[in-house]
Amino acid sequence: MPGEGPDTPDAPLNLVEAAAVRDASVELVRRARRSVDLFSHQLDPQLYDTSEFVDALRALVVDSRRARVRVLVREVAPLVARGHRLIELAQRLSSFMEIRVPAPEHQDTADAWLVVDRCHYLHRRTGTRHEATAAFDDARRARQLTFRFDEIWARAQPDLNLKRLHL
Repeated sequence: MPGEGPDTPDAPLNLVEAAAVRDASVELVRRARRSVDLFSHQLDPQLYDTSEFVDALRALVVDSRRARVRVLVREVAPLVARGHRLIELAQRLSSFMEIRVPAPEHQDTADAWLVVDRCHYLHRRTGTRHEATAAFDDARRARQLTFRFDEIWARAQPDLNLKRLHL
């Protein structure tokens, strides 16, 4: 039958509440073996400034020296000022994690997403709301989101607010 078999992606999960989106994000990152790509408007603290999420990212880069974490976020300065845990982790592990700001032509991107190992994803159609679709095995859709991420990443710039002064 169509849609069945080993190459069939899992049915996506429809998530409505912030807690469900947070839990799915953490679970996705815990499954990561090679890469995490995150496009977020403001690195929503309920989702990405939690010890569970940051610990999962830390475990990825500590366990796999080839791991790569890329984050695109619109505005970094308020996150640095607030002491966002993901920003602090990226500053400490800058060899494995990089944060960039999208170019002006991508600043109005409405959605937000998280892609893990190019085969798992969480997609929020409106990056300022928590409703999301997640799939733990849908390489086709994950590759589509990765392709968009790569296009934005190629034109994005590092933010000077992320530079640490070592005195």
